[in-house]
Amino acid sequence: MKSPKLILTIILIGFGIFMVPKSYGQRVDSAAFAIKVLGITIGEMEVAKTGSSDQNSVYDLHSQVNFWFFGKIFLDHRIKCMFRDGQYIFSTVDSKTNKGDFLSKIEWKENHYQINANTYKYENQKPIDFPIYSSISELYFQKPKVGDVIISETYGLTSPIVEIEPDVFEITINGHKNHFYYLDGVLDKVMIENPIKNFIMQRIY
Repeated sequence: MKSPKLILTIILIGFGIFMVPKSYGQRVDSAAFAIKVLGITIGEMEVAKTGSSDQNSVYDLHSQVNFWFFGKIFLDHRIKCMFRDGQYIFSTVDSKTNKGDFLSKIEWKENHYQINANTYKYENQKPIDFPIYSSISELYFQKPKVGDVIISETYGLTSPIVEIEPDVFEITINGHKNHFYYLDGVLDKVMIENPIKNFIMQRIY
C-alpha cells in the first residue's frame, strides 16, 4: 500500500502543472472538477474567470482535498493568475498541506519574469527573459493553440503545447506529462501521467 506521504506527493505534482480577488471585474465563467486519485474521488476544484475581456483577465482556481489513507491527507491549493493586454503578468500559488505550507510567486518585471517557485520538494528562482501569453490556469477556459508556450504557475517552468490527437493537448512540466481533453471546445478532463498512478480532474459542470 502507498503511504500518505507518497499520495500527497502525487497530488502536489498534479496541481503543479496547475485566487484571485473576487472583486476584480465581472465574473464571466466558472466550472467545477472532481479530483480523483487511485479511482477514488478525494476532492473538488472550482475555477473562475473574471475581468473586462479575454485580454485582461484574472483566473481563480481553488482545490481542496481532505481524506484518510493510512493517515490524514489534506490540501488547500489556491492559484491567482492575471493577464494584461493578453500577456501573463502575475501569479501566486498558495498551498496549505498536512506536510507544510508552500508559496510560489511569478511577476513580470519590465523585460523578464521574476520567479520564486516553492512547492513540495521543489524550488526554482531562474528568471524567464521573454513574454508569455498562456498559462495552465487559462487552459480551463479555452482550448490552446498548437505551438503556444505555456507556463506553470507553481513551478515557474514553460512547455510547448502539443496536440497528440484531435482535441487532446499535452504539456510537459518538470518531467511530468499532463493531458487536457476538450469536448466541443470545452475542457472535459485533465490527466496527469504519473509512474505510480494517474491523477485525474473530471468536469462536473
